[in-house]
Amino acid sequence: MRTITNDYRDAQILNLGSGGERGPYVVTQTGIAPSDSMPKTRMFVLRPDGRWVDFNAYACQGKPDAMDEIVFSTTAEVMETFAKLFGRPQVLDLPVDEAGLKAWIERQKGGNPLEAAREWAVGYKGRRRKPRRG
Repeated sequence: MRTITNDYRDAQILNLGSGGERGPYVVTQTGIAPSDSMPKTRMFVLRPDGRWVDFNAYACQGKPDAMDEIVFSTTAEVMETFAKLFGRPQVLDLPVDEAGLKAWIERQKGGNPLEAAREWAVGYKGRRRKPRRG
C-alpha cells in the first residue's frame, strides 16, 4: 500500500446527503501515514483544519457528534482545504479505543455502512442548524 498524500486525486469525497441533497461531505484516503514506523494500512479522513486522522479514532467514540469535526459542508470547502495543503500530510495521532471500535464494527454487521453514515448526516444537519430568533 502506498503512503497517503495531500493530492485531492488520491482521496475520495463522499457525499453523505440523501434524497438528492448535497452534503455534508467526508474526505477519505486509504494508505500508510508518512511517519509510521510500523507501516499499517488505515483509512484516514481529512479534517477541515487540513490534518488527516485515522477514521477509527472517531468511529470508536460511539457518539454521533464526535464525527462532526471531520465533515465539510460543501465541495468548495473541500477544495479550499486541499489548496492549502503542501508537503507531507500532517497526520494527527488520536487514540483508538479498541472496545469502542469493536462495538462500532458490531453495529455495522448486517447493515449498510453508507446508510448508517447518511443517518448520521441527518443528525449532523440538525446539530448544525442555528436556532432562529423570533
